[in-house]
Amino acid sequence: IMIALDVSRSMLAEDVAPNRLERAKAEIRDLLPYLQGDQVGLIAFAGRASVLCPLTPDFGFLRLVLDNVDTGSVARGGTRLEEPIRKATAGFGTTGDLARVILLITDGEDHDSFPVEAAREAAERGIRILAIGFGDEAGSEIFVTDPRTGARRRVTDADGRPVVTRLDGALLRELALVTDGAYVPAGTGVLDLESIFEAHILSLIH
Repeated sequence: IMIALDVSRSMLAEDVAPNRLERAKAEIRDLLPYLQGDQVGLIAFAGRASVLCPLTPDFGFLRLVLDNVDTGSVARGGTRLEEPIRKATAGFGTTGDLARVILLITDGEDHDSFPVEAAREAAERGIRILAIGFGDEAGSEIFVTDPRTGARRRVTDADGRPVVTRLDGALLRELALVTDGAYVPAGTGVLDLESIFEAHILSLIH
């Protein structure tokens, strides 16, 4: 299983507590015990995608890497969903006995890449995408809290306008469908990766 985690600035939105990224990291930690016996890797992505941990049965190492993931883990820039899908596909290599599932955790915004083509190529190699969408399809502004001062501020663009992040559920649904996977809209509610795992990943593995 390759976990592809969105670390773009929009994942700092506090529409889930404490923010989308920290919530996703906590959920991944809770999920790992269910994946024992498999190999799991971790990719962080925003403008670029970076393999932070290749497929490994060593979950202790994976947890260490996960703890250190933040929005500075990869090059900034708009989110490009094509990159993590291609990196994950390459990461599986030709191994036949691993669970060939990409767990894509993102708000689904994509800037000028070709994720559907990448998903089709993944599907040809027997890889399925389980896409988990964070955020609100209606759009929400991004607020970040300064860890030093506790001051909460609105994220604005170069012109001083509030940055609005929208969950692109239609795109994530398409990526999942192309690979015979599943799309789970987590929205801004409680994400329960454990039940998602039982409903979707178990059936993909076995």
